[in-house]
Amino acid sequence: MFDVLGILEGKFGPLVKVDGVFARGTMLFLFEPDHFEQVYRAEEANPLRPGFQVLDYYRTQLRKSRYGGLHGLINAQGPEWREFRTKVNPALLLPKLVKLYAPGIDEIAQDFVQRLSQITHDDAYIKDNFELELTKFSLEATALVALGSRLGCLKDSLDSDHPARRLMKSTRDIFELTYKLEIRPSPWRYIATPAYKMVIEAYDTQWEISMMYINHARKKLEQRGYDIPEEEKSVLEKLIAIDEKVAVMMASEMLLAGIDTVSFVTTSLLFNLAMNQKVQDKLREEIRTSESNYKRYFRACLKEALRLRHVVPANLRRTHRDHIVGGYYIPKGIDVIAPNEYLSRSEKFYPQPEEFIPERWLVEKSDPLYYGNAHPLVTLPFGFGVRSCIGRRIAELEIELLIKRLIEEFKVTWNGPPIKIVNKLTNTFVKPYNFTFTSVK
Repeated sequence: MFDVLGILEGKFGPLVKVDGVFARGTMLFLFEPDHFEQVYRAEEANPLRPGFQVLDYYRTQLRKSRYGGLHGLINAQGPEWREFRTKVNPALLLPKLVKLYAPGIDEIAQDFVQRLSQITHDDAYIKDNFELELTKFSLEATALVALGSRLGCLKDSLDSDHPARRLMKSTRDIFELTYKLEIRPSPWRYIATPAYKMVIEAYDTQWEISMMYINHARKKLEQRGYDIPEEEKSVLEKLIAIDEKVAVMMASEMLLAGIDTVSFVTTSLLFNLAMNQKVQDKLREEIRTSESNYKRYFRACLKEALRLRHVVPANLRRTHRDHIVGGYYIPKGIDVIAPNEYLSRSEKFYPQPEEFIPERWLVEKSDPLYYGNAHPLVTLPFGFGVRSCIGRRIAELEIELLIKRLIEEFKVTWNGPPIKIVNKLTNTFVKPYNFTFTSVK
């Protein structure tokens, strides 16, 4: 994809219009940050980010009674989206509230390290299943935040028919099949193709298992009572007091969309630490000597890993008004794409763009590496503006606590060619995972 974007920019310049690909209408790639900043800020009052048509059809037609007219954050637009987001923002974005989940997530991170210690000798298993193990951690942590209880994902043996494994599989199937239906050519809008039937089955499975866990959590809440300290409340419990339908939808969407981000970013960061042992050693030393210094250096490492690999490689807005950008007329109804990952790895914005250099986020302004020399909207791994990722703070907390426990316990190395990546709906790493974990205690 990077090669294609490079060709488009090199041949046609900073604004490139593309018609009739990816099963969508007209798309406009903007390679100048000033250009997409102009459009995105002008659209911020009513940001329209197209969702997935198959999900919309599933929720509004096939299973309309189940969802009670709600589209959810993923697909909602306009006033419905704004109302939904306004209700859930306090429970998920306030730093003070998010930090309350740290002790529980840290306990899960310690359990993950213990689980990893038991399987580090099995290189073949790590190569094939490291991402699966990370996904178990992420689901366990997400469930703790969303539902207030653990699912048992980190048990030594988790059979393929265990509800948690089935939930993970259905989520992965949804992303894979949605890519086939919405990005690749497909006649699913006219005939029920095999992939369409499979994604409907995956959505049903995801909903049924999510609701099983949600209903179990609600029963526990009713038995325990709601009059408890704020730090002991899950997202579900906080939102039930505001809007029960929104609470159930948000908990379900967290279990759907909240697990792959942590798995991908953690893998990306671990790979970069494994390939840059001096950085890893410094991070470990900061863990051992200074909590505040560790947090500062960890954040720099995380930002650098996210600069190199976004979970979603581009941002998108569909214009609902006309614009004049760079002397060109952009009518309403156009999908305006900011290829942020491509730009984040460009020499135009960052010196040594392909190198993992956390210090670029720490050095003084006078240093040529200083990140602030780049346009502030070049790197947007969690999206832009009011439609940025609502789970960002929770995801960052999960990653921070897990990386801390992993690096203080293990020296992480990578033995093999560079990790490969494919882009579908999101960026995804490809096996094998050539990590080696050696105890440093």
